[in-house]
Amino acid sequence: MEPNESTIWFYIRDHQQQGPIGLFELNKLFEHRVLTGETYIWMKDMDCWQTAKTLDLFPDSITTPNEEVPRNSTSEWEERKKEIYPTGRPIIRYLARLFDLSLFSLILITLVSIFKSQFIMESSAIFIFMLSLILYILVESAILTIFGNTLGKSLLNTHLKTVDGERIHFLTALKRSIFVSAAGMGFGIPIINFICFCFSYFNLKKNGNTTWDKQIGTVVLYGEVGLGRILFVSLFPVSLLIAGFIIH
Repeated sequence: MEPNESTIWFYIRDHQQQGPIGLFELNKLFEHRVLTGETYIWMKDMDCWQTAKTLDLFPDSITTPNEEVPRNSTSEWEERKKEIYPTGRPIIRYLARLFDLSLFSLILITLVSIFKSQFIMESSAIFIFMLSLILYILVESAILTIFGNTLGKSLLNTHLKTVDGERIHFLTALKRSIFVSAAGMGFGIPIINFICFCFSYFNLKKNGNTTWDKQIGTVVLYGEVGLGRILFVSLFPVSLLIAGFIIH
């Protein structure tokens, strides 16, 4: 692999996937020992995250006589993988999207109830969920275009970036939202939804990136997140579901 000045890179530091930066900036981080040969880096032409020392891209910055490459045991490596998330975090991604979708559903149901409460009372929970999922495609696209991230992703320290370092445009966000809703959630259709989730889960764990992110040119970056936030994001949709059954 030959280094290219125009290539956009991402790297992992302090348990946080960071970027985008150019090759020059990345090289400087290695020169100043901010990053080491053990640092995981990634760019769009790579299938998965790899340590910088295995790529042989920065020999002057990484390979020096004074630097000793740490040799981790198998147990240390397994523990490290949990911190750097080289194969993605499908559960975290699913929880973030489910939180955002649940929050949007709550707002939608509240607004519709004000003007036409009978519609909500006569509609099934599955129909409302599918309707919310379809409408949320446009809403999520607008949110990503304006703010660059959704509330659920922010709470779980997850960020969506483009592989070329540019800001997320509406059409890019729209294509991704449609792809996720179809291939990742089966448009909320029972059974199909479960099959799509299982396929996406194993695909992400195997490749470290989803099919839609590869095709659209986006990447999801992860970071450490506390148990309290995970519980809050997880319990919010559950509480709404329980409340819906009680009301009906």
